[in-house]
Amino acid sequence: MDKRAAVRVPVRVRAQCRTGGVVIDGLVEDLSRSGLFLRAATLVGPGTVAEVHLDLPDDEHLQLAAEIVRVTSEPRAGIALRFVDD
Repeated sequence: MDKRAAVRVPVRVRAQCRTGGVVIDGLVEDLSRSGLFLRAATLVGPGTVAEVHLDLPDDEHLQLAAEIVRVTSEPRAGIALRFVDD
């Protein structure tokens, strides 16, 4: 049973996660009002604060502050991020 407070919606949006001088390019796989999962080959540890830059349709961009809460390598490599207030 999924205990998440917010419903996750599947999406396919290009994004960059910037943290500590590292830029991680990836693809957002799912999104909710509280966070997202970014499929990426480069991974950084949980607890890391990051900026997420989403490439939206019509050449729009969105920048969000987030914290990395989970890192996975199997079955798909990526990072789970929770949005935080600036």
